[in-house]
Amino acid sequence: MMKVLRKFGLVWLLLALFSACDDHDTPQDVVTQKGLPLSGSQETAAKITPATGWADVSYNKTTHMLTFTLNWANLTGPPTGAHIHGTAARGTNATIKYDFFNDIPKTTTGSYSGSVMVDGTLINETDLLNGLYYFNIHTPTNGGGEIRGQIEFYDQPHIVVAKGLPLEGSQQVPGVSTVATGTVDVMYNKSTHLLSYFIKWKDLKATPTGSHIHGTAPRGANAPIQHDFFANFPQTLSGEYSNSVMVDGVKIKEAELLNGLYYFNIHNIIHAGGEIRAQIEF
Repeated sequence: MMKVLRKFGLVWLLLALFSACDDHDTPQDVVTQKGLPLSGSQETAAKITPATGWADVSYNKTTHMLTFTLNWANLTGPPTGAHIHGTAARGTNATIKYDFFNDIPKTTTGSYSGSVMVDGTLINETDLLNGLYYFNIHTPTNGGGEIRGQIEFYDQPHIVVAKGLPLEGSQQVPGVSTVATGTVDVMYNKSTHLLSYFIKWKDLKATPTGSHIHGTAPRGANAPIQHDFFANFPQTLSGEYSNSVMVDGVKIKEAELLNGLYYFNIHNIIHAGGEIRAQIEF
């Protein structure tokens, strides 16, 4: 009987050891994000281009290895550069930190998978997890970059995200009758206090004359401008735009932001008070 018990004990010990080994590769060690968009609208200044793309990224906190797959289509010419840049939030530019151009296909549509060590010098883990690096693909027509994709990991305790917030005339006060529509994706980082956003709109009645974040006001009320991003905003009836703003505790306050008391507003000559509005709600 004792021999049988000893055998079972050995089996359980081996199982425990194998389980312990598996713990080194637990999901807590790895953060991933799939389908990060690459677009001309993320360039600073924004580029008008038919090119699109996306990136899948994975970062292993134990090995400090960032792996990625890039896909792109319809570039205006063959790539002349492909890099990771940093550190910079949406709406700002930064220098090259990792050059992988030699390895990518020199085609207007293509795919590439690679990896890079997050060494703490060229690429820093904290800045990476805070969304301060981006992919950039350059072409002859767009030497500074034709499509860009911010590297952002959304599934983290200090990150809150809302996707597809509707931009619509019905949210204006008073309401506006319009066929114009749009969406806003927002990400707020509680560690860096940075609010990042990506806006899409279409079918405005007239070209924009203003684009802002207003606050503080709930739905059904108006408020003054707190963040003006019109200077670099495309003056088009339909378009896309990406930027970020610091939640500084003065113009924009964290508690009010997380309680839905700020909103995006796009104005034009026909609707000076705003044609379409989107309440920022997490």
